[in-house]
Amino acid sequence: MKIKRDFRSFIELQLTKGNINWESRSDLIRSSGQKISGHNNRILKEYENKFNFGSIAEIKNKAIKNYFDTIPKNSFISVEGAVKIINQKLPKEINISETIIYSRLADPKFNINNLKGQTLDNQVSKFNSYDVIVSKEFKERIEKLKSPGIYLSIEETQRGSKILRLKTSQVCGNLDRSFPPNDGSIRMIKKLLNEQN
Repeated sequence: MKIKRDFRSFIELQLTKGNINWESRSDLIRSSGQKISGHNNRILKEYENKFNFGSIAEIKNKAIKNYFDTIPKNSFISVEGAVKIINQKLPKEINISETIIYSRLADPKFNINNLKGQTLDNQVSKFNSYDVIVSKEFKERIEKLKSPGIYLSIEETQRGSKILRLKTSQVCGNLDRSFPPNDGSIRMIKKLLNEQN
């Protein structure tokens, strides 16, 4: 039973010190001076959700991937904001920069949601589709899409532009998205609602 206590004490000491990043489970076991065994693996299994296993690059990639997976397809993201959010979820000694986010956005195998970094150029050009006068006919088409659990409205932004806001109940997919007020958005909203049903 001495081995069990020694290895368990080693694990708890590493957690106390904040030493939670290891290349592999085997690396952690070997560092304790213990042999890799089923017994030590079972002890480690009790604590493994408190450790990050893998190279630093793998840990960063996993955190970025998890963030990208939360963003709707074809969206623009604030790279600076993404860095802040991701760094909050990473261990203190591991940080990412804007450079790695741009690199992962450019990699189609990594960026499967086709996300794009928001720049001043694409931000300004996007405003054109929001600076419109909403017709009575368009408002009537929005009304026809509304149903229990599906809320659509035209909202005015601080800048004075118009947006089409879609909110749905949890039963209808718990969506909360904004769109430019145009026919393309109506088609996209219909498609989103059909996917939820």
